[in-house]
Amino acid sequence: MGAMSMFELDQRIAEQLTQVALNSAVQVRVGTANSFMVTASTMIPLMQMFEMGGVYISASRGAVEIIQAFEAIGVDVSHIQFIDLVSSGILGGTDVSYSNVHFVDSPIMLESILLRTLYVLRTMDSQRNFVFLDSVNALAIYNDDRMLAEYLHTFINTFRQREVLTVILNVPDQTPPLVLSNLDTYCTDIVDRGQVVIL
Repeated sequence: MGAMSMFELDQRIAEQLTQVALNSAVQVRVGTANSFMVTASTMIPLMQMFEMGGVYISASRGAVEIIQAFEAIGVDVSHIQFIDLVSSGILGGTDVSYSNVHFVDSPIMLESILLRTLYVLRTMDSQRNFVFLDSVNALAIYNDDRMLAEYLHTFINTFRQREVLTVILNVPDQTPPLVLSNLDTYCTDIVDRGQVVIL
């Protein structure tokens, strides 16, 4: 826990999450500079306060990089399953030493992402689970706006029916307007840290 004192969590996010129901979808808006701080401030309460398991879908960078970032602040994420959408495209990218990392070949394989997530959730023994999507703007680079907007609707509804908390990260100014407006429509809650400037 020692490293945590170096790392300032956003306590208001934990407070906001206490208001959220299990079948909710939470849109978390971040800036590029604060995205890991906000990610950690969202994930840590879910794992520690609410004792949830989860699936972390990484479209912005490789899962190993995210796991190591958590390890660097003293947070064990070995019980969280990671679905990595980016590393398969890199030579040797899938050769990792973590048993909790799964791979989907490409961020354009939206259906595969959903099916793999459902499969991984079925293998988990935690009673309450979340799905954390990092991030919509990364998916938007690879996918057509309209298709991605429709997909997010399906994605959110699929987990809502299963009482799985959906957390969707996005950098608003890098997310297409159509996708952003659909997120505003389908998400039940918003954690807005998109305008926070860290000096």
